[in-house]
Amino acid sequence: MLTAHAPHHGRAIDIACGSGRHTQLLRAHGLSVLAVDHNPERETLADWEGVQFQCLDLEGPVWPLTDVYADVVVVSNYLYRPRLAEIFALLEPGGILIYETFGVGNEAYGRPARAEFLLADGELAERAPRDCMLLESSFGLVETPKPAIRARACFQRQMPD
Repeated sequence: MLTAHAPHHGRAIDIACGSGRHTQLLRAHGLSVLAVDHNPERETLADWEGVQFQCLDLEGPVWPLTDVYADVVVVSNYLYRPRLAEIFALLEPGGILIYETFGVGNEAYGRPARAEFLLADGELAERAPRDCMLLESSFGLVETPKPAIRARACFQRQMPD
């Protein structure tokens, strides 16, 4: 989805960046990246050219990414429903949100198996703000790297009139 929809310039935010594989892909795509994770050990990502790292609690009582906007936001293998609106709000007008995580039914294939970590088919589209258009989505079984139920969606924030 990234290569099909993301611009080749601007700023990106990698939410729950983990080891930085999406941060690296975003950089290779020509974007400067804010990599965000709760694990302070990920701060070495800031050593990469064009990458800023912030160790943040995205599930705390206060949303830490205020007055931060991006042309591309990537969320992979992370789901915290109370913050979905804030994640969409990170998008600049014309910005792209690429979201991929585990879907309902994944409990048959292993972890995560708890409902709070599994996205229902079409759930992101239902929760998207009115100014965010669904560009692409898929839901179902993937075989690689291991069998899992995956939910994927790509949105674009519309330009104001």
